[in-house]
Amino acid sequence: MRRVAALDGKIFASYQASGSASLPELLSQLLEEQKINWPAAAAGYSSLQDAQTREVQCRTFSAWLQFNPKRMMSTGAKVDAGSIRARRCFLCAKNLPPEQQGVLYENEWLVLCNPMPIFPAHFTVAHVQHQPQIIAAHLETFLQLARDLNPAFTVFYNGAQCGASAPDHLHFQAAPAGSIPIEHEAVKSSRREDVQEIDGVAVILLKDVGRTVFVLEGTDTEKLIGVLQRLLAKMQRMVNTSDEPLINILCRHHAPQWRLMLFPRSKHRPEVFFRDGDEKVLISPASVDMGGLIITPAEKDFRTVDVEMIEAIYCEVSWSGATTRKLFSTT
Repeated sequence: MRRVAALDGKIFASYQASGSASLPELLSQLLEEQKINWPAAAAGYSSLQDAQTREVQCRTFSAWLQFNPKRMMSTGAKVDAGSIRARRCFLCAKNLPPEQQGVLYENEWLVLCNPMPIFPAHFTVAHVQHQPQIIAAHLETFLQLARDLNPAFTVFYNGAQCGASAPDHLHFQAAPAGSIPIEHEAVKSSRREDVQEIDGVAVILLKDVGRTVFVLEGTDTEKLIGVLQRLLAKMQRMVNTSDEPLINILCRHHAPQWRLMLFPRSKHRPEVFFRDGDEKVLISPASVDMGGLIITPAEKDFRTVDVEMIEAIYCEVSWSGATTRKLFSTT
């Protein structure tokens, strides 16, 4: 593809699968360099050391809350069309801070350190071309990225209408493997309810986790992509939309198998997000939150959110179990 001129000076290193350094190694080097030479990154990762967490034991599952004030801008981001048009895209190379650099991945993606991290190593994988946040045509890259980051990272995707703070610019994110609670729940036999096998891909519905999660497991990328594209297309028909269905996706590669954890969504933000004053709860669920690590940038919410609210939020923003079973009834 044609080189993007704005990338000049933004490339810390380039990754090719045939190279000597692994992608996790390059990202580790990038992160250390950015902490030294980019004050915003240094401040973000330093503040994460003071982030507080607490576990909330719900009726059939547990969730973790993280008090992370640095996430205030992301959690409360205005993602309506008017607000998006009124601001510069912060993932376009030409708009990146002067100190920010990234690892060029397969000549089409720039892997950047997230300066408002949730995790000790938190990366955003932005396409070098400005284009909408739609995953269907890029599932092969999503799987390849998970493979190239194995075993160090889990890759995740937030749909444009359910958690992406940059819905106008195609991107993925990466977190240290095992940092999101649902990754551990997804492999427990007590949680796994077999639904069916489709073209050699195992499709498993997780039970008793408070929200709808289904898992795809397989070793063949073409078959995985085909099944996932069929599911996304059927979801579109079920909700009667031509847009991408509301979806969050986590992906982990355990050679030779990929595991995708999908969260079909009924809406982006819960009703409590839009309340006024002390009634407002600043929780805006995206992949990490749906995965069981709920980010609360406001200390009030971190202290007061309880079992009933967590269960209610998950129920409100997730597909019902009945709708999910309908999805698989004729796939």
